[in-house]
Amino acid sequence: MIQNITIIGGGSTGFAATAWLTAKGFKVTLCDNESFLPILDEIEKNNGILLRGKAGRRGLFKPEKVTCDPAEAIPGAELIIICVPAKRHEEIAEFIAPYVTAGMDILISPGNLGSFVFRDVFERRRVSGVRLSELEGNICPCRITGPAEATVGLPIRKKRIACLQGGLTGKVIARLDGVFEFEANRNVFECALLSDNFVLHIGTCLLSAARIEQLGKEFIMFQHALTPASIDLAAAVQIERKALLARLGLKERDSASEFFEELIDHKNHPEYSVFRTLDGPDSIQHRYIDEDSRACAALALSLAERFGIKMPVLGAIVTIAGTLNGLDYLEIGRTLRNLGFADDLSGDEIIAEISKGDA
Repeated sequence: MIQNITIIGGGSTGFAATAWLTAKGFKVTLCDNESFLPILDEIEKNNGILLRGKAGRRGLFKPEKVTCDPAEAIPGAELIIICVPAKRHEEIAEFIAPYVTAGMDILISPGNLGSFVFRDVFERRRVSGVRLSELEGNICPCRITGPAEATVGLPIRKKRIACLQGGLTGKVIARLDGVFEFEANRNVFECALLSDNFVLHIGTCLLSAARIEQLGKEFIMFQHALTPASIDLAAAVQIERKALLARLGLKERDSASEFFEELIDHKNHPEYSVFRTLDGPDSIQHRYIDEDSRACAALALSLAERFGIKMPVLGAIVTIAGTLNGLDYLEIGRTLRNLGFADDLSGDEIIAEISKGDA
Protein backbone atom coordinates (compact mmCIF):
# COMPACT_ATOMS: atom_id res chain seq x y z
CA MET A 1 0.00 0.00 0.00
CA ILE A 2 1.22 3.49 -0.78
CA GLN A 3 1.96 5.78 2.15
CA ASN A 4 2.86 9.24 0.88
CA ILE A 5 0.04 11.37 -0.50
CA THR A 6 0.14 15.02 -1.52
CA ILE A 7 -3.10 16.94 -1.79
CA ILE A 8 -3.17 20.12 -3.86
CA GLY A 9 -5.97 22.47 -2.89
CA GLY A 10 -6.50 24.86 -0.02
CA GLY A 11 -10.29 24.71 -0.21
CA SER A 12 -12.88 22.58 1.54
CA THR A 13 -12.20 19.34 -0.39
CA GLY A 14 -8.47 19.66 0.18
CA PHE A 15 -9.01 20.18 3.90
CA ALA A 16 -11.52 17.34 4.26
CA ALA A 17 -9.45 14.87 2.22
CA THR A 18 -6.28 15.76 4.11
CA ALA A 19 -7.89 15.18 7.48
CA TRP A 20 -9.69 12.00 6.42
CA LEU A 21 -6.64 10.38 4.83
CA THR A 22 -4.45 11.42 7.75
CA ALA A 23 -6.95 9.74 10.05
CA LYS A 24 -6.56 6.56 7.95
CA GLY A 25 -2.83 6.54 8.64
CA PHE A 26 -1.39 8.02 5.43
CA LYS A 27 1.42 10.56 5.46
CA VAL A 28 -0.35 13.50 3.88
CA THR A 29 1.09 16.79 2.65
CA LEU A 30 -1.33 19.64 1.89
CA CYS A 31 -0.19 22.28 -0.58
CA ASP A 32 -1.48 25.28 -2.48
CA ASN A 33 0.04 28.52 -3.70
CA GLU A 34 0.94 31.48 -1.50
CA SER A 35 -2.47 33.13 -1.87
CA PHE A 36 -3.72 30.36 0.44
CA LEU A 37 -1.04 30.96 3.08
CA PRO A 38 -3.39 32.63 5.64
CA ILE A 39 -5.80 29.69 5.39
CA LEU A 40 -3.06 27.06 5.56
CA ASP A 41 -1.39 28.81 8.50
CA GLU A 42 -4.53 28.18 10.55
CA ILE A 43 -3.75 24.45 10.45
CA GLU A 44 -0.47 25.00 12.30
CA LYS A 45 -2.15 27.33 14.80
CA ASN A 46 -4.89 24.76 15.36
CA ASN A 47 -2.43 21.83 15.50
CA GLY A 48 -4.36 20.12 12.71
CA ILE A 49 -7.62 20.13 10.80
CA LEU A 50 -10.86 19.59 12.71
CA LEU A 51 -13.01 17.17 10.70
CA ARG A 52 -16.74 17.31 11.38
CA GLY A 53 -19.92 15.91 9.87
CA LYS A 54 -20.63 12.64 8.11
CA ALA A 55 -17.20 11.51 6.89
CA GLY A 56 -17.18 8.55 9.27
CA ARG A 57 -14.18 9.96 11.11
CA ARG A 58 -14.31 13.01 13.36
CA GLY A 59 -11.68 14.82 15.32
CA LEU A 60 -8.50 16.83 14.99
CA PHE A 61 -5.99 15.40 12.53
CA LYS A 62 -2.56 16.89 11.85
CA PRO A 63 -1.08 16.22 8.40
CA GLU A 64 2.57 15.37 7.87
CA LYS A 65 3.27 18.72 6.22
CA VAL A 66 1.49 21.90 5.11
CA THR A 67 3.32 24.05 2.58
CA CYS A 68 2.97 26.54 -0.26
CA ASP A 69 6.12 25.21 -1.95
CA PRO A 70 5.60 22.47 -4.56
CA ALA A 71 9.31 21.65 -4.31
CA GLU A 72 8.53 20.39 -0.79
CA ALA A 73 5.17 18.84 -1.58
CA ILE A 74 5.68 16.85 -4.79
CA PRO A 75 8.98 14.91 -4.63
CA GLY A 76 8.43 11.57 -2.93
CA ALA A 77 4.66 11.63 -3.35
CA GLU A 78 3.26 8.30 -4.50
CA LEU A 79 -0.14 9.85 -5.17
CA ILE A 80 -1.05 13.48 -5.88
CA ILE A 81 -4.73 14.35 -5.44
CA ILE A 82 -5.87 17.55 -7.17
CA CYS A 83 -8.74 19.24 -5.31
CA VAL A 84 -9.27 22.55 -7.10
CA PRO A 85 -11.97 23.99 -9.41
CA ALA A 86 -11.69 23.19 -13.11
CA LYS A 87 -10.62 26.70 -14.06
CA ARG A 88 -7.51 26.25 -11.88
CA HIS A 89 -6.41 23.00 -13.54
CA GLU A 90 -3.96 24.59 -15.95
CA GLU A 91 -2.50 26.81 -13.23
CA ILE A 92 -1.98 23.82 -10.92
CA ALA A 93 -0.52 21.66 -13.67
CA GLU A 94 2.07 24.38 -14.30
CA PHE A 95 2.60 24.76 -10.53
CA ILE A 96 3.57 21.13 -10.00
CA ALA A 97 5.07 20.17 -13.40
CA PRO A 98 8.72 20.97 -12.54
CA TYR A 99 8.62 18.46 -9.68
CA VAL A 100 6.52 15.64 -11.12
CA THR A 101 8.43 12.50 -12.11
CA ALA A 102 7.66 9.31 -14.00
CA GLY A 103 5.71 6.70 -12.08
CA MET A 104 3.57 9.14 -10.10
CA ASP A 105 -0.21 8.85 -10.00
CA ILE A 106 -2.31 12.00 -10.21
CA LEU A 107 -5.98 11.79 -9.27
CA ILE A 108 -8.28 14.74 -10.03
CA SER A 109 -11.32 15.34 -7.82
CA PRO A 110 -13.79 16.07 -9.20
CA GLY A 111 -12.39 14.88 -12.54
CA ASN A 112 -14.35 17.22 -14.81
CA LEU A 113 -12.05 16.23 -17.72
CA GLY A 114 -9.06 17.84 -16.04
CA SER A 115 -6.82 14.98 -17.12
CA PHE A 116 -6.75 16.44 -20.63
CA VAL A 117 -5.52 19.77 -19.27
CA PHE A 118 -2.80 18.14 -17.16
CA ARG A 119 -1.75 15.94 -20.07
CA ASP A 120 -1.38 18.95 -22.37
CA VAL A 121 0.65 20.95 -19.83
CA PHE A 122 2.88 17.97 -19.04
CA GLU A 123 3.50 17.35 -22.73
CA ARG A 124 4.57 20.98 -23.17
CA ARG A 125 6.78 20.70 -20.10
CA ARG A 126 8.16 17.31 -21.24
CA VAL A 127 6.85 15.44 -18.22
CA SER A 128 6.20 11.79 -19.05
CA GLY A 129 5.34 8.49 -17.40
CA VAL A 130 2.59 9.95 -15.19
CA ARG A 131 -0.78 8.24 -14.81
CA LEU A 132 -3.67 10.72 -14.88
CA SER A 133 -7.00 9.62 -13.41
CA GLU A 134 -10.33 11.24 -12.63
CA LEU A 135 -13.05 10.70 -10.06
CA GLU A 136 -16.71 10.67 -11.00
CA GLY A 137 -17.87 13.60 -8.89
CA ASN A 138 -16.01 14.83 -5.85
CA ILE A 139 -14.47 13.00 -2.90
CA CYS A 140 -17.24 14.36 -0.70
CA PRO A 141 -19.63 17.30 -0.35
CA CYS A 142 -18.01 19.57 2.21
CA ARG A 143 -17.38 23.14 3.31
CA ILE A 144 -14.79 25.00 5.37
CA THR A 145 -16.84 25.93 8.43
CA GLY A 146 -14.18 27.62 10.53
CA PRO A 147 -10.43 28.17 10.82
CA ALA A 148 -8.78 24.82 9.99
CA GLU A 149 -12.19 23.15 10.12
CA ALA A 150 -14.04 21.15 7.44
CA THR A 151 -17.55 19.74 7.64
CA VAL A 152 -18.50 16.80 5.40
CA GLY A 153 -22.14 16.48 4.37
CA LEU A 154 -22.34 12.79 3.40
CA PRO A 155 -20.35 9.61 4.14
CA ILE A 156 -17.29 9.02 1.95
CA ARG A 157 -18.37 6.01 -0.09
CA LYS A 158 -16.93 3.95 -2.93
CA LYS A 159 -15.39 6.19 -5.58
CA ARG A 160 -15.68 5.54 -9.31
CA ILE A 161 -12.49 6.26 -11.19
CA ALA A 162 -11.04 6.12 -14.70
CA CYS A 163 -7.56 6.69 -16.06
CA LEU A 164 -7.17 8.96 -19.08
CA GLN A 165 -5.83 5.81 -20.76
CA GLY A 166 -8.94 3.84 -19.85
CA GLY A 167 -7.24 0.47 -20.23
CA LEU A 168 -4.92 1.30 -17.33
CA THR A 169 -7.68 1.95 -14.79
CA GLY A 170 -7.44 -1.51 -13.22
CA LYS A 171 -3.70 -1.08 -12.63
CA VAL A 172 -4.27 2.33 -11.06
CA ILE A 173 -6.93 0.93 -8.72
CA ALA A 174 -4.59 -1.87 -7.65
CA ARG A 175 -1.79 0.60 -6.98
CA LEU A 176 -4.03 2.91 -4.94
CA ASP A 177 -5.58 0.11 -2.91
CA GLY A 178 -6.60 1.32 0.52
CA VAL A 179 -6.71 5.03 -0.26
CA PHE A 180 -10.40 4.89 -1.12
CA GLU A 181 -12.63 2.00 -2.07
CA PHE A 182 -12.52 2.25 -5.87
CA GLU A 183 -14.63 0.93 -8.73
CA ALA A 184 -13.60 1.25 -12.37
CA ASN A 185 -15.40 3.31 -14.99
CA ARG A 186 -14.68 2.56 -18.65
CA ASN A 187 -13.20 5.97 -19.38
CA VAL A 188 -13.08 9.57 -18.18
CA PHE A 189 -16.13 10.48 -20.30
CA GLU A 190 -18.17 8.05 -18.22
CA CYS A 191 -16.91 9.83 -15.08
CA ALA A 192 -17.96 13.20 -16.50
CA LEU A 193 -21.36 12.22 -17.89
CA LEU A 194 -22.47 10.23 -14.84
CA SER A 195 -21.47 12.97 -12.44
CA ASP A 196 -24.85 14.41 -11.44
CA ASN A 197 -23.65 17.93 -10.74
CA PHE A 198 -24.39 19.36 -14.18
CA VAL A 199 -27.87 17.81 -14.06
CA LEU A 200 -28.65 19.16 -10.61
CA HIS A 201 -26.75 22.40 -10.14
CA ILE A 202 -26.90 24.66 -13.18
CA GLY A 203 -30.63 24.90 -13.87
CA THR A 204 -31.53 24.90 -10.18
CA CYS A 205 -29.24 27.84 -9.52
CA LEU A 206 -30.50 29.77 -12.55
CA LEU A 207 -34.08 29.41 -11.34
CA SER A 208 -32.91 30.96 -8.03
CA ALA A 209 -30.60 33.59 -9.54
CA ALA A 210 -32.48 36.54 -8.06
CA ARG A 211 -32.51 35.03 -4.59
CA ILE A 212 -28.83 34.12 -4.82
CA GLU A 213 -28.02 37.74 -5.58
CA GLN A 214 -30.27 38.90 -2.74
CA LEU A 215 -28.95 36.53 -0.06
CA GLY A 216 -25.31 36.19 -1.14
CA LYS A 217 -23.40 34.13 1.40
CA GLU A 218 -26.62 33.34 3.26
CA PHE A 219 -28.03 31.35 0.33
CA ILE A 220 -28.25 27.58 0.80
CA MET A 221 -29.26 25.76 -2.35
CA PHE A 222 -30.50 22.64 -0.56
CA GLN A 223 -32.90 24.74 1.51
CA HIS A 224 -33.79 27.75 -0.63
CA ALA A 225 -33.79 26.39 -4.18
CA LEU A 226 -35.49 22.99 -4.10
CA THR A 227 -39.05 23.40 -5.37
CA PRO A 228 -41.26 21.42 -7.76
CA ALA A 229 -40.02 23.62 -10.60
CA SER A 230 -36.34 22.94 -9.93
CA ILE A 231 -36.99 19.22 -9.55
CA ASP A 232 -38.93 19.17 -12.84
CA LEU A 233 -36.10 20.99 -14.61
CA ALA A 234 -33.51 18.54 -13.29
CA ALA A 235 -35.73 15.66 -14.40
CA ALA A 236 -35.94 17.13 -17.92
CA VAL A 237 -32.13 17.32 -18.17
CA GLN A 238 -31.93 13.80 -16.78
CA ILE A 239 -34.19 12.50 -19.57
CA GLU A 240 -31.90 14.08 -22.17
CA ARG A 241 -28.83 12.62 -20.51
CA LYS A 242 -30.40 9.14 -20.55
CA ALA A 243 -30.65 9.29 -24.33
CA LEU A 244 -26.98 10.23 -24.62
CA LEU A 245 -25.91 7.56 -22.15
CA ALA A 246 -27.90 4.93 -24.03
CA ARG A 247 -26.05 5.80 -27.24
CA LEU A 248 -22.79 5.24 -25.34
CA GLY A 249 -23.97 1.94 -23.87
CA LEU A 250 -24.27 3.43 -20.39
CA LYS A 251 -27.06 3.63 -17.84
CA GLU A 252 -27.76 5.94 -14.93
CA ARG A 253 -27.04 4.34 -11.59
CA ASP A 254 -29.23 6.67 -9.53
CA SER A 255 -31.92 9.22 -10.26
CA ALA A 256 -30.63 12.76 -9.83
CA SER A 257 -34.14 14.22 -9.53
CA GLU A 258 -35.14 11.60 -6.95
CA PHE A 259 -32.19 12.76 -4.85
CA PHE A 260 -33.70 16.27 -4.81
CA GLU A 261 -37.05 14.78 -3.78
CA GLU A 262 -35.37 12.99 -0.90
CA LEU A 263 -33.67 16.20 0.20
CA ILE A 264 -36.98 18.00 0.63
CA ASP A 265 -38.45 15.04 2.53
CA HIS A 266 -36.93 15.84 5.92
CA LYS A 267 -39.09 13.39 7.85
CA ASN A 268 -38.15 10.26 5.90
CA HIS A 269 -34.56 11.23 5.09
CA PRO A 270 -32.86 12.56 8.22
CA GLU A 271 -29.53 11.21 6.90
CA TYR A 272 -29.17 14.43 4.89
CA SER A 273 -29.32 16.67 7.97
CA VAL A 274 -25.74 17.93 7.62
CA PHE A 275 -25.80 18.01 3.82
CA ARG A 276 -28.80 20.35 3.92
CA THR A 277 -26.76 22.92 5.84
CA LEU A 278 -23.95 23.24 3.25
CA ASP A 279 -24.03 26.79 1.98
CA GLY A 280 -23.77 28.20 -1.54
CA PRO A 281 -23.77 29.26 -4.21
CA ASP A 282 -23.16 32.87 -3.22
CA SER A 283 -23.10 34.30 -6.78
CA ILE A 284 -23.91 33.46 -10.37
CA GLN A 285 -20.17 33.00 -10.96
CA HIS A 286 -20.09 30.14 -8.44
CA ARG A 287 -18.72 26.76 -9.55
CA TYR A 288 -22.24 25.27 -9.40
CA ILE A 289 -22.92 27.31 -12.54
CA ASP A 290 -19.55 28.15 -14.07
CA GLU A 291 -17.63 24.92 -13.55
CA ASP A 292 -20.50 22.58 -14.30
CA SER A 293 -21.29 24.50 -17.49
CA ARG A 294 -17.73 24.67 -18.80
CA ALA A 295 -16.86 21.07 -17.94
CA CYS A 296 -19.36 18.21 -17.97
CA ALA A 297 -22.31 20.06 -19.54
CA ALA A 298 -20.12 21.29 -22.41
CA LEU A 299 -18.88 17.74 -23.00
CA ALA A 300 -22.42 16.33 -22.95
CA LEU A 301 -23.62 18.87 -25.51
CA SER A 302 -20.68 18.35 -27.84
CA LEU A 303 -21.03 14.56 -27.65
CA ALA A 304 -24.76 14.88 -28.34
CA GLU A 305 -24.00 16.96 -31.42
CA ARG A 306 -21.44 14.41 -32.65
CA PHE A 307 -23.92 11.55 -32.18
CA GLY A 308 -26.91 13.48 -33.56
CA ILE A 309 -28.80 13.51 -30.26
CA LYS A 310 -30.91 16.51 -29.25
CA MET A 311 -30.47 18.06 -25.78
CA PRO A 312 -32.47 21.31 -26.04
CA VAL A 313 -33.12 21.78 -22.31
CA LEU A 314 -29.48 21.44 -21.29
CA GLY A 315 -28.48 23.59 -24.27
CA ALA A 316 -30.85 26.35 -23.16
CA ILE A 317 -29.61 26.18 -19.58
CA VAL A 318 -25.96 26.45 -20.61
CA THR A 319 -26.79 29.32 -22.97
CA ILE A 320 -28.52 31.25 -20.17
CA ALA A 321 -25.65 30.54 -17.79
CA GLY A 322 -23.21 31.87 -20.36
CA THR A 323 -25.35 34.94 -20.99
CA LEU A 324 -25.41 35.82 -17.28
CA ASN A 325 -21.66 35.27 -16.91
CA GLY A 326 -20.66 36.88 -20.21
CA LEU A 327 -19.13 33.62 -21.47
CA ASP A 328 -19.74 31.23 -24.34
CA TYR A 329 -19.35 27.90 -22.58
CA LEU A 330 -19.50 25.94 -25.82
CA GLU A 331 -16.62 28.04 -27.12
CA ILE A 332 -14.39 27.95 -24.04
CA GLY A 333 -15.65 24.76 -22.36
CA ARG A 334 -14.41 21.18 -22.43
CA THR A 335 -15.98 20.22 -25.71
CA LEU A 336 -14.65 17.48 -27.96
CA ARG A 337 -12.89 20.04 -30.13
CA ASN A 338 -11.27 21.80 -27.17
CA LEU A 339 -10.17 18.45 -25.74
CA GLY A 340 -8.27 17.80 -28.96
CA PHE A 341 -10.58 15.50 -30.92
CA ALA A 342 -10.72 16.25 -34.63
CA ASP A 343 -14.05 17.13 -36.21
CA ASP A 344 -13.86 14.16 -38.57
CA LEU A 345 -13.64 11.61 -35.76
CA SER A 346 -16.89 9.81 -35.10
CA GLY A 347 -18.26 9.55 -31.60
CA ASP A 348 -17.53 5.84 -31.56
CA GLU A 349 -13.92 6.43 -32.62
CA ILE A 350 -13.50 8.96 -29.81
CA ILE A 351 -14.85 6.57 -27.17
CA ALA A 352 -12.56 3.82 -28.44
CA GLU A 353 -9.58 6.17 -28.27
CA ILE A 354 -10.02 7.12 -24.62
CA SER A 355 -10.93 3.60 -23.51
CA LYS A 356 -7.68 1.96 -24.58
CA GLY A 357 -4.51 1.64 -22.58
CA ASP A 358 -0.86 2.25 -23.39
CA ALA A 359 1.33 -0.42 -24.90
